[in-house]
Amino acid sequence: MSSLLRPVGHLPASVYWFRRGLVLAVVVVLIILISNLFGGGDAQNAAATDPQPNPTTAPPASAPSTTPTTKPTKTPTETPTGTPTTPKPTKTTPPTDLPCKPSDLNVAALPANRKIVSGSMLNFVVQLTPSGDGCKASTDNLTVTVTSGKDLIWSTSQCEKAIQNATLVVAKGKQSAVTVPWDGHRSRPGCLPGQPVAKPGTYVVKAEYNGRLSGAQAFQVV
Repeated sequence: MSSLLRPVGHLPASVYWFRRGLVLAVVVVLIILISNLFGGGDAQNAAATDPQPNPTTAPPASAPSTTPTTKPTKTPTETPTGTPTTPKPTKTTPPTDLPCKPSDLNVAALPANRKIVSGSMLNFVVQLTPSGDGCKASTDNLTVTVTSGKDLIWSTSQCEKAIQNATLVVAKGKQSAVTVPWDGHRSRPGCLPGQPVAKPGTYVVKAEYNGRLSGAQAFQVV
């Protein structure tokens, strides 16, 4: 037993161990070759004796359906009887066709000159401006007066012919004007001729449309 573990000879111990390992490796290789030779043949014989698998059978085709298809039935539509009546459009009066109310206007009276000679003519320009959508203004509702303090010097309510009869369309965003002449004299009811001329001094002109007053504008008579 000691000779197996400790080789005896004139060569080193590593040489003997190498030889022994080489012999052992050859034995192992032979065993593997023999086992493969006999084992492989048995596997081939087993494969040859196995029956072939049956081919896959396709499922039988389904028979066509014999159920009859029903066609959709049309629902009768109701036809309206009679001719439909269309509503008639209602006529609306344009704003400019409506008569002006006092609240519809802004009134202004301006003397054409701020200074005149006593007894000479002077024109007053009355401006009408709409405060809303517009309307129609009649000069019959317009009055122009000239005063000096509390003294009434002249008025179209006494001299009605000083304002020509007219109907003015006061449109939205626009201005209408009327020119009213004054002969520089005082007036009396009926606008009788031969009235005295206005004396030198400061006078004020105002306009009124159906109760709507303008601001006062001063001018001088020299």
